[in-house]
Amino acid sequence: MKKILLVIAFTGLVSGWAHTMDKPVDRVVAVTFDDLPSVPSYSVVALREVTKKLLQSITSNQVPVVAFVNEQKLHERGELAERTSILKMWLDAGIELGNHTYSHSRFYNTPLEKFEEDVIRGEEVTKQLLAQKGLLLRYFRHPTLNTGPNLESKRAFEKFLAARGYAVAPVTVDNSEWILARVYAEARAKGDRALMKRVSDSYAPYLEEMFAFYEKLSADVLGYEVRQVLLVHANALNADHFDDVVKMLRRRGYRFISLEEALKDPAYSLPDEYTGPVGISWLQRWMITKGSEMRPEPSLPETMKEFDNTSASGSAFKTNTGKTNTGKTNTGKTNTGKTNTDKTNTDKTNTDKTKTGKTKTGKTKTGKTKTGQKN
Repeated sequence: MKKILLVIAFTGLVSGWAHTMDKPVDRVVAVTFDDLPSVPSYSVVALREVTKKLLQSITSNQVPVVAFVNEQKLHERGELAERTSILKMWLDAGIELGNHTYSHSRFYNTPLEKFEEDVIRGEEVTKQLLAQKGLLLRYFRHPTLNTGPNLESKRAFEKFLAARGYAVAPVTVDNSEWILARVYAEARAKGDRALMKRVSDSYAPYLEEMFAFYEKLSADVLGYEVRQVLLVHANALNADHFDDVVKMLRRRGYRFISLEEALKDPAYSLPDEYTGPVGISWLQRWMITKGSEMRPEPSLPETMKEFDNTSASGSAFKTNTGKTNTGKTNTGKTNTGKTNTDKTNTDKTNTDKTKTGKTKTGKTKTGKTKTGQKN
C-alpha cells in the first residue's frame, strides 16, 4: 500500500506538470547562504568588510535570501556583541535569518536529544534579532544536509521542528562550492592571486554545470523543473564573485524568488525517506524514495580536483552513483549502505587550517578517512 501511495504521488505531479515541458521553462531559484557570520572565521574588521561586500552584491542584484546562522561563531574571541552586529547587517539589508544549529553538529552521528539541544541553543541570539524586526525564526537548515542516521530519528526530529514552528529549508542544487571557497580563502590569506583567479574562473561555470544537472534530474523525476533552492556559503569567494553567479543564472533564464515562494512548489510536499552519512539534494531524495537509483553528480572542475579529498567531502559518494561500501543506498529502512565514516565526527572539516590548500586525510587507526562534508 505504501509503495502504491508513493507511485500515485509522483504520477500526480508528472501528469499535472508534464504539459509545461513543451513550453518555455519559467526557471526560478531561491538562494540561501549557510554558516553565518562567515566561513572561515575572520577578525571582526575583516568579517565586516567581507559581509559588506557580499551584502552589496546580494542587494544590488535584488536577490531574496535566507541566511542560516551557527551561533557558536558569535562567541569567538569573546566578541559576542561585535559579531552579533554582523548578523544585524544581514537583517538591515532585508535578509531573513534561519537556524543552522549552534555548533554545526551533524545529525548522522549526534544523538537525537543532543541534536535537538543544539538547535535550541542556536536560537538564542537569532530569535531576539528577528523579533526586533517583527519577524519569527521559521526556517531550519540541516548542517551538511544530513537528516539523520535512520528514518525513526528523522521522523522524530521533524516532529520536534514542527512543534517549535520550523519549516525545513531543503536544497535542490547541492554542490561543493565550500571546497572552492576554502581554497580561495587560503590563497587570499597568502596573497596568491594566481590561485585566487584559478578558483574564481572555475566558480560560476562549475555552478552552471550543477544547475544543468539538476534541471535535467528535476525534469526526469518530476516531469518539470522544480522551483530550485541553491545552497552557498557566507565567504570571501561569494563576496568577490556572487555577481558572476547571478549573471550566469540570469543568462540561463532564472528569476530569483524567496524561499517561502519556492516552497509553495508541490514537489516539496513529496515524501523523503532517505537517510545516510552523506547529505544530498532533495531531488535525489525524491528519486531514491520513488525506488530509483541515485544519479551520479558532476564532480569538481579538473582545475580544482586536487583540493578535494573525495571520501572526506562526500564527493566519492555523490559522483559514484550514490553507492557505499556495500553497494547499496541507505533509505533509512535498513542499516545497510553505511560507509566507513559513520562513526567519525564529521560536523567540520579538517581542511580549514592547511597550509598547502590541499586537504588532510584525517586517517583513523584503521586507516579509514574521516568525512568532512560541509554545508
